[in-house]
Amino acid sequence: MKLKLIYLIIFTVKVFGSGGYDHGTSAGKGNWDISLTWNPLNYFDQGQSYAILGYGLTNKMDFHAYYSSNKEGENNYYYGLFYQFLDSNYLDLATAMGVRRYIKQTDIHFFFPQLLYTIYLMGNTRLGGSFVDIRSQSLKDHKGTAVDVFLSQKIYDNKNMKIDFSIGGFLPVLWAPKSGKWHPTYSIDISLKR
Repeated sequence: MKLKLIYLIIFTVKVFGSGGYDHGTSAGKGNWDISLTWNPLNYFDQGQSYAILGYGLTNKMDFHAYYSSNKEGENNYYYGLFYQFLDSNYLDLATAMGVRRYIKQTDIHFFFPQLLYTIYLMGNTRLGGSFVDIRSQSLKDHKGTAVDVFLSQKIYDNKNMKIDFSIGGFLPVLWAPKSGKWHPTYSIDISLKR
């Protein structure tokens, strides 16, 4: 029943096939976080298909990366390090730094500083997101601060795997949504536990 509801939301609500899984909680040593967003056949304008990976190097530090493909063919990827500095029952906070590169361009962006958060709401629902400062290769040229916010609901959990569905919004820096300031997002988020 829950999977049918997710499919209904993805394919009937006008979310634009773009997403992410920026939050303040580390994967944990030896664990994987995987976030997937699909823009089916590039249907949604300004939509992107994403694959985001996080791997727990320690209980507080992750290697994280993504690959993004959009309708215009401006594919890009990111890699960096993530560190969770606050772990509580109600709030997790982290910082990260990394590099974004484009496949067909020479542009390089540094994502630093970053503030990522997870707020634990009722039951299996969380509010998460990030503030990401984007800088040029020289670090002197400040492009702006991108903002992500999302609600995440756990839909499956066992001792080896957890699956969440997230829906939210993205405030971009280098482009403008066609309608309003925020771009709608969604993702299926999978945590693989060792």
